[in-house]
Amino acid sequence: MSQIKADALTAEVVAEYLRDNPDFFVDRRELVDRLALANQEQGAVSLVHIQMNRQRQRIEELEEEITGLMSLAANNDKTFHEFMDLQEQVLKSDALLDAIEAIENKAKSLGLVAYVRLFDSQSARNRLAPEHYQRFATNHLNGKSAYLGRMRKADRELLFGEHNRSPELGSYVVLPLSKGKTQGLIAFSSEDGGHFQPHMDTLFLRHLASVLSHVIATLPWQVDSNERISTTSA
Repeated sequence: MSQIKADALTAEVVAEYLRDNPDFFVDRRELVDRLALANQEQGAVSLVHIQMNRQRQRIEELEEEITGLMSLAANNDKTFHEFMDLQEQVLKSDALLDAIEAIENKAKSLGLVAYVRLFDSQSARNRLAPEHYQRFATNHLNGKSAYLGRMRKADRELLFGEHNRSPELGSYVVLPLSKGKTQGLIAFSSEDGGHFQPHMDTLFLRHLASVLSHVIATLPWQVDSNERISTTSA
């Protein structure tokens, strides 16, 4: 038993020494060549062989990461321009109803559905009961800036209404709207269940929500045709 403890102690001392001196084998190539590790598929394999395989695998992983980043950058560039265009439309709107329509049209062009739900909406279609929002926020937001992922039928009906045709197997992103106080929410849905996922960055969407919150607090719900013609003529 004492011999086993001594061997374990010696192995731990060696392991600790190698951790503290990672360059130990730099000038001891003959030791590296003699080291071998058991491999279920290949039997005993030299440490050099294992290191080369790991390095090759790491290079492949890095290449995949670079490809993914390039794809993400291209997608983000397109998304950036789409959202910049939308924010410009929202800020140039004469009425809140126009801003909501611009958001819905942009979403449709991207293969999505937009939902703007407000506590003080003058339209029943866009109205959201504060208690319904609070129930969803307590269960799913809990201090987070956005909710992303699939959504249960009960939650969809809570936010979008019982008769709203939101995709049952789709994915959603929901962001609160607030300027001093909570005004409601903006949400987007996709038929693709994997389109909106919890790990996604919501920078562009959060900025859009901020712009919309400003518009909600400053614009009238709608401008009648006479006012619109007068404004255009001026």
